[in-house]
Amino acid sequence: MGTWEFKDKVYSGELTFNTTRTLVLTKNTYEEVYVIQLDNSSTISTILGLKGDLQVDDNQMTFNLTAVGECLKDAQDKCTGSVEWFPKGSATYNTYIQFIEETYEGEFDADEDYLWLVRDMNNDGDTEDTGEDIEFGRI
Repeated sequence: MGTWEFKDKVYSGELTFNTTRTLVLTKNTYEEVYVIQLDNSSTISTILGLKGDLQVDDNQMTFNLTAVGECLKDAQDKCTGSVEWFPKGSATYNTYIQFIEETYEGEFDADEDYLWLVRDMNNDGDTEDTGEDIEFGRI
């Protein structure tokens, strides 16, 4: 189903971060990696990864989380840019699951070049939170 990307800037006080979300969709799975870097820096601040099973029905997608990911650190405790995955049931997974839902639904519209995806990722009844209404471009 494709590989998609969304880039944005996030402002936090006087700091500016560049963010990149890469979403890989197959017929039955998804993998989404969210990379955050300080503006004008090649150093990656952090990575959040989500992956799991995917069901598609018409213009609806159901995401069922099976693993979360963090930045794999080097010997100096710096982010390498690679993702270390933690399966459902692990301590790291259980920490993240306090803040995100294991299963959430979304509506989508797509063509060859873009994927518009609206998801209530925290199941709070709206899609107004950051990252819940995104137009990805195909890469």
